Amino acid sequence: MAGKAMIVSVGTGKEGKDIAHGICFSIRQHNPDLLIFLNTQRSQETTMPHVIEYCALKGMKWRELEFRDVDDVENITVECQSIIQSLIKEGYAPNDMVVDYTSGTKAMSAGLTIAAVREKVGMLTYTTGKRGEGGRVISGTERVLSLVPTELFAADLFREAIDSFNSYHFDVSLRILTEIKSFLSDPEFLAKISKLETPCRAYAAWDRFEIAEAFEILKAFREEAILIDWGIDQQVQLNKQALFQEKEKTFCLERAFDLLENARRRGDEERKFDDAVARLYRLCEYIAQFHLNEQALYKTKNEKPDTSDIDLSKIPTYLHEKFSKYTDSRDGKVKIPLSGNYDLLYDLSHPVGKFFKEKEALFKKLMGLRDLSILAHGFNSVSEQTYRDMLRLIENFVDALKFGESNVGRRVIFPKIRIGTIS
Repeated sequence: MAGKAMIVSVGTGKEGKDIAHGICFSIRQHNPDLLIFLNTQRSQETTMPHVIEYCALKGMKWRELEFRDVDDVENITVECQSIIQSLIKEGYAPNDMVVDYTSGTKAMSAGLTIAAVREKVGMLTYTTGKRGEGGRVISGTERVLSLVPTELFAADLFREAIDSFNSYHFDVSLRILTEIKSFLSDPEFLAKISKLETPCRAYAAWDRFEIAEAFEILKAFREEAILIDWGIDQQVQLNKQALFQEKEKTFCLERAFDLLENARRRGDEERKFDDAVARLYRLCEYIAQFHLNEQALYKTKNEKPDTSDIDLSKIPTYLHEKFSKYTDSRDGKVKIPLSGNYDLLYDLSHPVGKFFKEKEALFKKLMGLRDLSILAHGFNSVSEQTYRDMLRLIENFVDALKFGESNVGRRVIFPKIRIGTIS
C-alpha cells in the first residue's frame, strides 16, 4: 500500500491565518504521506499561502484541487468520491485515509463527509478549541476530534445482515458479514459478526438440505446468552431436535414438514415458483413413501429401506399381478411411480390412498403442470397460481393426515432475530 492519505477542505476564515493554523495542527496530528487540499478560488488565494508557510510542506507530497461551484452539495459529493476512488487506484487503502472537514463552505464539508462515508474512509476529523472573536478557534487551543465512519457503516451493514437472515437469505447475510470484515478491525464488533456467522452457516446448510452439517454447526454453537438476547433460543432448540431426527432417520415427520417449509420459503419469500413446486412434488412422493415404509413394504439395503424396491411378498396375493408390472427387467426391483404408490395404498385401504383418490383429478392436473416446468421435463415456468393451488392441496393433504397433531411443524420453522435486540 502507498501509505496514509489525508484530504483537507480549505476555508478562508477572517484572513486565512486562523484557518491555516487549525489545518496545520490537524496535519501534524495525522502525519500523512500524501495531502490533498480542496480549495475554492478564494481559499487558494488567502489561506493556502499560510498553510504552505506554517506546515512546511516542502519535501511533502501534496496537491491542490479547486471547486468551482462551492454551494452544490450533490456535485461536490460526486467530485469528492471521484477523488477518493482515484487515491484508491494509486494504492491508498480507504481505511488508511483521513478526511478533515473543519473548514471550507458548508456544502464542501457536507459533500466531503458524505463521500467519505460512502467510500468507507477510515477516519473523519474536525479541529476545535476555545473560540474567540467571530466564533473562530483561537490559535494554540486546537484539538482534533475524530470519528471512525466505518463503524457507522459497519453497524448499518450488520443490520442488513440481520434483515437478510430474517428473510432466509443466509448466503447474502454471510457475504455482507464478509464485507464488513474486509474494512473493519474493531475486535468487539468482529466478535459480534462471528456470532452471527455461525447460525447463518447452519441455516444456509439446512436450507440446502445438508442436514448433518447444519446439525453439527448448531450443536457446537455455545453462545446461549446471545441466542436469548436475540430471542431465538427456544426456536433453535426445537430446530436442533428436528435436525437430529432427520439426521438419524430416513423417514420421520420432521422431514415432511421440512420439505413443506422449504417450499414455502422458495415460493413466498423468493418467488421461485418452479423450485417451490419441485419441493411440493417431492413432499407428495415422500408422504406415500413414508406410509409405505410404515407398512414395512420396502426391501432393505444397507439396513435402510430401499424406496425403489417394493417387496411384493408383503402385499396380498391378489395385488401381485397389478404391481408386478413395475418390475425392472434390468435389476429385478419393483419400482412403483408416485401415482402407483398411492394406488397401492388405496388398494390396502390406507387413508392416505383414499385421500389421494378423492383428489386425484386435481393432483394429476397440478402434477401435469409441474411436468411442463423447465425444472422437470418441459420448458415452461410455473405460475404463481399453480404454486398457490399446489401448496393449498398439499397443506390440506398434510392436515387430513393429522401430521400436525404432534406439533412437529414448529420444529422446522426457521428463527427470526429480534432487530431491536441488536446493538
